[in-house]
Amino acid sequence: MKDNRTLSLPQRIAAALAALALAFSFALPATGCTVSIGDNAAESGSSISSSDGNAGTYGDSGDARSAQATIADIPAYTGALCIDINHGMPGFTAQDEVRGTFTQFSDLDFEGRCGTAFARIGPDTVCNEKRGDISQVHPSGWVQRKYSFVDDGMLYNRSHLIAHQLCGENANEKNLITGTRTFNAVGMLYYEELVGDYVRSTGNHVLYRVTPLFAANDLVARGVQMEAKSVEDNGETIQFNVFVYNVEPGVAIDYVTGESWESSETPQVTSKGSATITTAAAARADKAAAGSANGSKADGESSSGSGAGGAGSESNTSDADGAGSNKASSQGASEQQDYILNVKNKKFHKPDCSAASDISNANKQDFTGTRDQLIARGYSPCGICKP
Repeated sequence: MKDNRTLSLPQRIAAALAALALAFSFALPATGCTVSIGDNAAESGSSISSSDGNAGTYGDSGDARSAQATIADIPAYTGALCIDINHGMPGFTAQDEVRGTFTQFSDLDFEGRCGTAFARIGPDTVCNEKRGDISQVHPSGWVQRKYSFVDDGMLYNRSHLIAHQLCGENANEKNLITGTRTFNAVGMLYYEELVGDYVRSTGNHVLYRVTPLFAANDLVARGVQMEAKSVEDNGETIQFNVFVYNVEPGVAIDYVTGESWESSETPQVTSKGSATITTAAAARADKAAAGSANGSKADGESSSGSGAGGAGSESNTSDADGAGSNKASSQGASEQQDYILNVKNKKFHKPDCSAASDISNANKQDFTGTRDQLIARGYSPCGICKP
């Protein structure tokens, strides 16, 4: 494959023209924290290579297309690091749900960019070994810079589309993109931990798909769409469809080249993955609320659930576990409780949680206090026991 840095100017111009429909898309005004994908979705599926010898197709049904995000659907980043897509409902097809174990990655495009990664995560794919060396891989747009205020100092991480802990992949160039530290270690990690914790504690399986979204001929993805659904219980425990922004507070990024510079125009993160919908029950309730709000408007009555703060937005799903109603999250939030903390990944658990028993003694800590206190300290609730 030709190195993207050797492409001639005419070739890059041709690439831009080929994606002209996307060129004006990313700087849209923020219209709320939940994105509903409908008629704007791409009509054609994209072929992806598979480790099980089968070709997969993304977007091969109406339901799948309605859940597939495009850059045109994504509002500008304003502080919410992760937002819901399609009311949290992923776009897996019936054919996807009956497949056996598989892991598949898209071939790099002519710019050297990754495409969709798709897998059935289960006990046979999760990896508890230490990640191998990946420093030899330089994803598209890899122009590393150091900033004193960024966690660990360096702006970019080599970010796995399907996390090493979920599939055991190391230096696979089809599975690594240029991602900011906050995007990788705060945004994506939240959902990776939800899936990993669930599989390890139950032995069940999760359909899991990650799609990087690029505008025009960008070399750095604007973010990724992450979809997941627990298989054995038809999504009752794990189900989400989210977009995670590839941003770093205090840094401006030229997504076409990967260059960056310090800038106060990129705001601090005000909400993380815990504010998104992560279960089927919550997604159905949210979608029903949206339908109710639209029905009220149809009758000529105003509805507080419509518009930028409407159903499915950050304001309606800001409970810390993202998996229940506001009422459920408020109960016990200010009451003294016993919790088990994982000081490494900043998760807290109920004492009888199956995932808590897997925490190493070096990372385990007992805590007695309120849920609000833990969240204020930067901890997020376990996606299994939902404390």
